[in-house]
Amino acid sequence: MTNNLDLFINFETVKGTVRLGDDSVIETCGRGTVVILAKTSIGHGSSVYLEGVLWVHSLDSCSLLSWGAIVSFGKGFSLASSGKDMYIFRENKTEVIWGKLDGQDHVVQEEQESAKQMTYQQWHEALGYPSPDHLKSNNYSDAMNLPKVPKDCQCETCITSKSIKPKPTSITDIRSDTPFELIHSALS
Repeated sequence: MTNNLDLFINFETVKGTVRLGDDSVIETCGRGTVVILAKTSIGHGSSVYLEGVLWVHSLDSCSLLSWGAIVSFGKGFSLASSGKDMYIFRENKTEVIWGKLDGQDHVVQEEQESAKQMTYQQWHEALGYPSPDHLKSNNYSDAMNLPKVPKDCQCETCITSKSIKPKPTSITDIRSDTPFELIHSALS
């Protein structure tokens, strides 16, 4: 469950209720799909798509993840814990979500600043393939987020778009003597 409508990929208004661990009941406002940019315990990013997520406006800034709901999908996820950490694994034992104990709750660890983790090539593509001279840090107020230009920077899109094809020479000495002896057509 989440309260931030901006997180939803698709959303439908569905009224309902949810029973919490203390047996209190709260109303839901809708349901949809949310993407969490989770972080694993070894620091790798993990994009997790959660379907059927309920929007509960009254939870304010608190989001809840129901293990019962995850099990009900039947996709082979497993839950494990070690000390103050909680882990959710895929069927193939790949870690998907890592939660750290905070008070009495495990908090899912999320990627906080994914912009800093983008490569030069990703910035280059996102900004419309500018030349390396225009991607220098002194051109942007948030320059600390931009990675340095690699020495071996080779962008296939830029190379292809800048390539030129020589114009074919015209053939003037071939002439036909009878109609339809020589036919010109575009083969595109």
